[in-house]
Amino acid sequence: MRAMRQAITSGAQHVRPVLDDALFARYVEIGLAVREAFCTPALRETLIARLKPHRRLIAGSVPAGIQQHGMLPERAATRSLAEISDSDLAQWLVDDGRLIYGEFTQQELDNYFEAIAPWLPPQGHFIDLGSGLGKVVLNAALALPGMRCTGIELLRYRHDMAQVRLAEMLVAGADEDPAAAASVAARVRLQQQDMFAADVGDATLVYVYSTCFAPLMDRLGEKLARELQPGALLTTVTFPIMHPAFELLKQFAPPSVAWTTVYLYRRRSVLEPVPPAAPNFLYEQDGAAWEYALRAAFSAYDEARRA
Repeated sequence: MRAMRQAITSGAQHVRPVLDDALFARYVEIGLAVREAFCTPALRETLIARLKPHRRLIAGSVPAGIQQHGMLPERAATRSLAEISDSDLAQWLVDDGRLIYGEFTQQELDNYFEAIAPWLPPQGHFIDLGSGLGKVVLNAALALPGMRCTGIELLRYRHDMAQVRLAEMLVAGADEDPAAAASVAARVRLQQQDMFAADVGDATLVYVYSTCFAPLMDRLGEKLARELQPGALLTTVTFPIMHPAFELLKQFAPPSVAWTTVYLYRRRSVLEPVPPAAPNFLYEQDGAAWEYALRAAFSAYDEARRA
């Protein structure tokens, strides 16, 4: 399987397309207003005041969508930040986090599949929610030969890149190990879909690279608790699932498996009493530290413009 493994070890670096179609029209409209406020010195105090109450929804100090690697088109804003409601701004930050792409290194994935092996049955269905370029799904197909492996990805360009990666993997494996390549082809399915609309009812193991999903974790927990069968396994990254339907089997602290914490849960067969109410956020930067970092980003932007 060396050739197939080699075909899927790269691909984290890629050119992101511009989001400029009807599906993302609302995201683009608000994003352009946020970016205009970031780039305009006279609007920055307003931007700080508007973002600060929602800083728990931002991975870092500056929303990813308005940074250089974001996918907003290069055109002027049609609305001002003042015209955007707080609820719409908060939802934009949630959506912005969903569009961030990240993945484990090959070594981290090898560590992961080795670490969870004691809890896995020999057969079943592995589902990756937010599967991006398909790296985890294709590694799962090699590491878990008795399982069907499905990737669910929201963005068309990432889904298309995952399809290319799968095709290259199968070509690479056809000469080396035709039977293994045929097995992968039969067991892998890549699907473009919102993860909240995906059917996970028959999943044996659901994997979520949730490092940027802090504001989505409660909603994810409710969906998975409702749909997963008793005994099904769940992995989250960086952030835990707080829903009482899930029993924590193992918490892998960094760097034992990966650069961040990896959680492994099992869907309970009987719900125990609901624990005391948890905070309604999982991550919130210190307000002063966040503001300092954002102001530093303003300065860096201005310096780059002058250079």
